[in-house]
Amino acid sequence: MKIKTHGNLLSKKRGPMTIHSELLELCKQEKRITSEILTKLQEMENRRGYLDMGYNSLFDYLVRGLGYSEATAYQRQACVRLVKEVPEIKKKIDQGSLTLSAVTTAFKHIRKKPVAEKRKLLKSMENKSSREVKAMFLEPTPHIKIKKTEYVDKVLLRLELSHKQNQKLEKLTALKSHKHNLESLLMDLVEKELRSYGIDQLKAPESNKSKEFVVSRSKNPRQIPKRLRNHVLMSADYKCQHPGCDSDHFLQIDHIFPVRLGGDQRKSNLQVLCAAHNRHKG
Repeated sequence: MKIKTHGNLLSKKRGPMTIHSELLELCKQEKRITSEILTKLQEMENRRGYLDMGYNSLFDYLVRGLGYSEATAYQRQACVRLVKEVPEIKKKIDQGSLTLSAVTTAFKHIRKKPVAEKRKLLKSMENKSSREVKAMFLEPTPHIKIKKTEYVDKVLLRLELSHKQNQKLEKLTALKSHKHNLESLLMDLVEKELRSYGIDQLKAPESNKSKEFVVSRSKNPRQIPKRLRNHVLMSADYKCQHPGCDSDHFLQIDHIFPVRLGGDQRKSNLQVLCAAHNRHKG
């Protein structure tokens, strides 16, 4: 004979409607917590507090500091940016008439529009599904689209071009056909750009860093010779030198002692900062 345990009795007493009620309550709590998180993130963004902690942007802080995935971090960042101009978004997310997904979809399309137009578009998005919101912003097929897939031994790039862009690429490939096919032509263009920054792909990093550089003779301390710029970048390993930040995007050469206070363009007075930390330094 099968004996019913206390746990089985409890689970039978808690029928589907009870579980449904509990889930509804949890959903309300989830929305409230999301709203509170957005409020705190807004404070962090307003104060640029993440810069003092070594993160180069709110997105970087969300990913490295709070452990969000890149997709989830982008959602939060998009909402924070829009909430700054349209504060009622937070209440609508809390109420459920707008979702984080919907706001994220709209963000890239409306971020440069006037506030009044943003409010109007966001109002029209209320209580719509993600598919309906995406349909609102359908645009012609983008001229260029790159999809990147990484494998253990290779990286696959899928490149979509407009017909006009493809014609230009085919024309260049034809003119360079005595030396390159399409694959080697693209790599040749990449290597030429890298060499303009003093990066020789055929040499070891140590030999790149040991290159001599020119000291500027210009009286304008803001004019930094290309070879000196490249030397400073190499010395920094092509990363932001602000403590705790390792961003390798939007790098800028910064005068440690500002030009406005008499700083010059000697190597000892130059450092590499990402754009965010350069602005933060002021």
